[in-house]
Amino acid sequence: MDYDSQTLVALKTMCKDRGLRVSGSKAEVVIRLIEDDESKSPQPISIQQPNVVQQQPVTHIIVNQNADLTLQITGIGIILYGFFRIGMALIFSDWRPDQSFMALLIGLGYLFGGTLTLQGYKQGLQLTLIVLAISGILSLIYHDDLSPLSIGMDGTWPIGFSVICSGTCMLIVAIPLLGPADASFKQGHPSYLNALLNTADLVSPLPLSTGTLTNQREPVDTKIVITCPQCSGSMKVPSDYKGSVRCPRCKEKVKIQ
Repeated sequence: MDYDSQTLVALKTMCKDRGLRVSGSKAEVVIRLIEDDESKSPQPISIQQPNVVQQQPVTHIIVNQNADLTLQITGIGIILYGFFRIGMALIFSDWRPDQSFMALLIGLGYLFGGTLTLQGYKQGLQLTLIVLAISGILSLIYHDDLSPLSIGMDGTWPIGFSVICSGTCMLIVAIPLLGPADASFKQGHPSYLNALLNTADLVSPLPLSTGTLTNQREPVDTKIVITCPQCSGSMKVPSDYKGSVRCPRCKEKVKIQ
């Protein structure tokens, strides 16, 4: 309210209505009314904001270990089966030496494939599948014999039982290869496999083609630069090339000795 525009009588009347002292000059009465207004006006309340700590978003990384666990269980199973086949080969070694030797090789193949699988290499499963296929064929061939190469046991079990056992084992081994499990396999191959193949290549009378495992490099096709006698242009030709070439600049034939 603009108290300065009011008369002294009106100001004193306001003071009387508010229970204030009415004596004094107009300036004193105005100050008295203003102080009364300020005392009755609500005071601002200072609210202290609590310290809010901003939490960083938490990133949950879920590691799927099912693939690695499957490889480990499969590798252990292959190794145990390899020991079983080696034991059968030793039991039959006295009266079936030839078949026992083949059974021993099959058992060693299972041990090697199971070890590679246990270490996380895809080659272990692939090798085991090959050994299972060979073992299954031999099991059918010697089904009617009492042999360490067959579970037919002299025809005691039907031949369909051998087929079911071989197929089931191959399916179990192939399960890790059927899914998108490339990320769970180790890349490349173990160093001892490379050393083993190189050693076999040295002792073998015939050269072994070990492919990428021996890191053989393709021969480099070296080229030489010759000068065209007609236009003095340069062109590249294989170093062991003999014959005529056409200059790309002047289109003349150049004979190379």
